[in-house]
Amino acid sequence: MPSTSTVQKPTLAEQGYEVIPDALSPEQVARLSEAADRAHERFRDRARDYYTPRRRMLFAIQELEPAFLEPLALPTTLPAVCQALGPNIFVYHSHLDRNESVPDDLEFPFNWHRDLQGITYTLPHPLPLLSVKVSYPLTDITGIEDGGPLVIPGTHTGPETTRPTGPEPPGAVPILAAAGSAILIDSRVWHTVGANRSGNIRMTLFYAYAYRWIRPIEPYDLTPERLAGLTPVQRQLLGAGDRLEAFHLPRSDDELPLRRIVESGDWSAL
Repeated sequence: MPSTSTVQKPTLAEQGYEVIPDALSPEQVARLSEAADRAHERFRDRARDYYTPRRRMLFAIQELEPAFLEPLALPTTLPAVCQALGPNIFVYHSHLDRNESVPDDLEFPFNWHRDLQGITYTLPHPLPLLSVKVSYPLTDITGIEDGGPLVIPGTHTGPETTRPTGPEPPGAVPILAAAGSAILIDSRVWHTVGANRSGNIRMTLFYAYAYRWIRPIEPYDLTPERLAGLTPVQRQLLGAGDRLEAFHLPRSDDELPLRRIVESGDWSAL
């Protein structure tokens, strides 16, 4: 067995997922955790149970709390997203998950799936890469009992595979990550949320990036007043733009401000 110093970390391109440690500062984790608690209290009527027991989800979170705009364009994570997809992207889907602990005697329904299912479930294989989801756990995922994501590495490329089932299909691995890390998942890889049996509540923010010519899943409140106080890149990532053709073929840096940053490599400009 190779020593730990020679073991390569999984990469998004090769394995279909990647973990970026310390993507958020401790101060950001604290601020986002407080915002997450407020959002679930303030918007109870908007929260939805989703696929698995004791999992409450809020969607289109950018409009719920100002702090939820911070992870949109981080120099710790956006370079990896742009390396996979390029600069002509936006956030087509976002959500906040509140996963309560489930009792040991509850049979957990593992919902193995791919993202961007209008494409990944309908197009022939091999599937094109059109989306990357970035999640930020606000609580530590130190073991499988914490109910973090499970993935089957490598299923994002190659021939079609059958949909996995159960807690331990062949090749499945848990993704472990400390609070404040970022977990990147290729939309084509089979994955699911695990069963949280830790006794604690697990909170996670999700931002799914895709090409701007893909339609968003849920609408955002993009009033001119709200957009005016944001950076050009934040406005791009929220889907702003007046000329529909620019979503397909942007002509200028004004229509695609992220391109200039990607080409210069100056991520401090975010």
